[in-house]
Amino acid sequence: MQLFRWIWVAQRSLSSLVIGCYQLLTIGFGLTILTHQATGQNINRQQVRQLLSQLQHSKTAEKQLPILVELGKFHIYKPGEANVDLDSGRAYLNQAKRLSDSLHLLTWQHEIESMLIVAAMEGGNSQLGRLRFAQLIDDCRKTGDRAAEANVRVRLGIWLRNVDNDYREVFANFRQAAAIYKSLRDQQKEINAFKEVGITYLYQGKLDSAQAVLTDVLAQYKAIGYPKLHYTYNLLATVNTLKGDFDKGLSYALLCIDSMDKTKDTVSAASFYGDLARIYEEIGNHSKGVEWHRKSLQAWRQERLPNFAMYNTASFIAKDLIHQQKPREALQVIKTLVNEIPTNTIIQKASVAQSLAYCYDALHNDRLAERYYLETLDWYAKNKMDFEASQQAEIDIGGFYVQQKNFRKAAVHLTKALSFYPQKNSLSTIKDLHFLLFKVDSAQGNYLSAMRHFRQHKALNDSLFNETKSKQIASLQIRYDTRKKEQDIALLTKQSELQQSELKYAQASRNYIIAGTILLAGLLGVSYNRYRLKKRSNEQLQTQQQQLQAQHEELQTQQDALQGQQQEINQKNEYLQRLLEEKEWMLKEIHHRVKNNLQVVSSLLNAQSDYLNDPQALTAIQDSRNRVHAMALIHQKLYQSNSLALVDMREYIDEIVDYLMESFDRRESVSAVLNVAALQFDVSLATPIGLIINEAVTNSLKYAFPHGSGLITIELRGIQDQAYGLTISDNGVGMPPEFDLERSDTLGLTMIRGLSRQIGGQLDISQQSGVHIHLEFSPVKQADKTIWA
Repeated sequence: MQLFRWIWVAQRSLSSLVIGCYQLLTIGFGLTILTHQATGQNINRQQVRQLLSQLQHSKTAEKQLPILVELGKFHIYKPGEANVDLDSGRAYLNQAKRLSDSLHLLTWQHEIESMLIVAAMEGGNSQLGRLRFAQLIDDCRKTGDRAAEANVRVRLGIWLRNVDNDYREVFANFRQAAAIYKSLRDQQKEINAFKEVGITYLYQGKLDSAQAVLTDVLAQYKAIGYPKLHYTYNLLATVNTLKGDFDKGLSYALLCIDSMDKTKDTVSAASFYGDLARIYEEIGNHSKGVEWHRKSLQAWRQERLPNFAMYNTASFIAKDLIHQQKPREALQVIKTLVNEIPTNTIIQKASVAQSLAYCYDALHNDRLAERYYLETLDWYAKNKMDFEASQQAEIDIGGFYVQQKNFRKAAVHLTKALSFYPQKNSLSTIKDLHFLLFKVDSAQGNYLSAMRHFRQHKALNDSLFNETKSKQIASLQIRYDTRKKEQDIALLTKQSELQQSELKYAQASRNYIIAGTILLAGLLGVSYNRYRLKKRSNEQLQTQQQQLQAQHEELQTQQDALQGQQQEINQKNEYLQRLLEEKEWMLKEIHHRVKNNLQVVSSLLNAQSDYLNDPQALTAIQDSRNRVHAMALIHQKLYQSNSLALVDMREYIDEIVDYLMESFDRRESVSAVLNVAALQFDVSLATPIGLIINEAVTNSLKYAFPHGSGLITIELRGIQDQAYGLTISDNGVGMPPEFDLERSDTLGLTMIRGLSRQIGGQLDISQQSGVHIHLEFSPVKQADKTIWA
C-alpha cells in the first residue's frame, strides 16, 4: 500500500510536504493574516474568494498588501505546472511589490522577493533561483532583517529537499533558521523549523530519527499551547505506519482528525482522510478504508484542483468496486473524474493510467490492461522519482504477468520492485512482494529462492499482524468509536434537555389557553343571559356585530394572503441577489481568464522572438506584445476593481506608458507628462483609446528621439457634455519630409485611424516641433456609462 506521503509527489516540485507553520503575521499597521500550515497550498479556493472580496473593499495600501501576497502564494503553489498559474501569482506579487516599495516596508519586500524566486524556480530556472536566494539572504543580513533571513532559509531548505539528494545543505538551512528564531524568541517558528528537520529525516527514510524529532516537536507545541497539532500527528502517523507499528500509526491518525475537527482547520482535510484510509487498508479493515477514501475524494473534489492524491484516492475506490464485481462502474468513476478535473502533471497521468489498468484487467481486456500498466511505468520513469507509487506500478504489472503465467516478465518487474529503497516503503508492501516472487520462483523451478522469499513473507506477516498487535488495534478502534459515541450521546442529551424545556413551555401555554377558554365560556354565558333579557333591543346591534365579524375575518384572510405574497417576494429578492452575486463572480472570473489568456499570447510572442534574427520581425513581435499588454491591462483592471464594466483611465494610461518606457528602456532619456482627467470609461471605449495611446507612444519612443532626450505629453479631458479630447505630443524630430500622412499605410497609423473611426472620433495629426495627434470623440453609445469621478 502506498503510505509514504503521497502529497510529497502530488504537488509540483515546490509544493512540498509542509511549507511551514506561520504565526499570525502582525504588520506595523495593525493588519493580521493567518497562513495555514498545509501541503504546499496554504489556503483553499473558498478562502481565495474571501480574500478577493476583502481586496475589493480594502482602500489602503497597508490592507491590500498582505492580501495580494496570499493570493500570489495560492497561484504559485497551486498543483500542476500551468504557466498561467505562475503568471497570475507573479502578477499579484509584483503588485504587492510596488505597494511595499512605496511604503518602504523592508520585511515585506524580502518576503515578496523570496516568493518571486520560488515562482522562478517553479518555472524551471533553478540555477538562477539558488543565486537569487543567496543574494536575498545576504541582503537580509546587511539590512539586519533577521526574521526575514530565517523565513528565506526555511523556504530554501524546502526547495533543496525536493530537488537534491544531498541533504546536508537542507539541514544546515533549517537549523540556522531555528537558531535565528530562538534568538528572536519566536518559539513557534523555532519549533516549525525543527519540524522541517524531522520531515527531512522522513524524506531520507531515517524513520527512527524522524520519529524522535517529531515526537519532541509535538511535546514543544503542547508546551506553548499551539492548537493545530494535527499536522504533526499526521507526520507521526506516517512514520509509525512505515515502521509497521500500526497501532501507533492509527492512534496518531485518529488524533489528527480529532484535532482538525476541534480547530476547524480543514485546509488539509482531504489529505488527512486519505492517510487514515490507507492505514485502515494496511490493517485489513477494508470497509473503514473505503469509508475514509470516499470522504477524501469528496473533499478533493470540492477544491476542483488536479492533485496526485485525489487520483490515487479514486484508484482505491475503483479497486473496491472491482472487488464488488463492478469493474464497469469503477471505470466510469475514473473517466468521470478525469473529465471533471483533467490531469496536468506527469505523475497525475501515471496514477490515472494505473487505475485504468486495474479496470481493464478486471474486465479481462488483457491488451488494454497491459498497455496501461506499461504506460504507467513510462510516466513514472519520465518523472525520474524513486518512490512507493512507482514501486507499486512494478508490483502491479508483475502480478498481472503472474496471472498471465508469463513468469519471465513477471520476475523482471518484481525483482526491480524489490530493489527500491526499503526504508521509504511500507513493510506490508514488501511482504506482498516477497509472496509474489515466491510464486514466480516456484513456477520457474527456483525452489531455493522461492523458499527464501516465502520465509521473508512469513516473517514480515507475523511481525505485522501478530495477535497482540491485532488486539491493540481493535482496542484502539473501540476507544475511538466509544469516544465518538459519547460525544454523540452528549449531543443527544443536550437536544433532549432542550426538547424537555420546549415541552414544559408548551404545557404552560396549553394551561393558559384552557384557563382563557374557561373564562371566555363564562363571559359568553353572561352575555347570552343578557342577550335573552334584552333580545328585542339588541337584535340590530347583534346583526351589526356579525357583519363586523365577517369583515374582520375577511380582512384577516387578506392580511394572511398579503403576508404570504410578501414572504414570496422576499424569497425571490434573496434568489435574485444570489444570482447577481454569482454573475459578478463569473464576470470577474471571465476577466481573469481573458487576462491570463492574453498573458499566454504575450508569452508565446516572447518565446517566438527567441527564434528570430530579422530585426523587422523582432520589432513586429515587440509591437504585438505591447498591444496585447494594453488589452490585458483592461481585463486586469476590471478583475481587480469594484466595477465590472468601467476602467479608471488615469491609472490605465499611466500603466501603459510605464510599461512602454520600461519595454524600450527609455526611462533615463525620455520623460512622460500625463494630464489625464479623473474619467472612467466602458471597456468598449477604453480598449481602443488604450491601443491608440500604445501605438502613438511606441512610435515616439522608436523614432522621435534618435539623438538623445525628449518629452512625451498625453492629455485626456472632457471638452463639453458628451465629448472628450485626447492629445498625444512629442518634441522629437518629427516625421521625414518625404513622409505623406494621407497616403501612409503603416500598421500603426492604420490602427490609429481605424480605432478613431470605431469610436466615432475626429482625428488630426500635425508636425509642428514634433508630432501632435489630437482626437475628439463623442461616444453616444458609451455616454451613459461614462462617469466623472
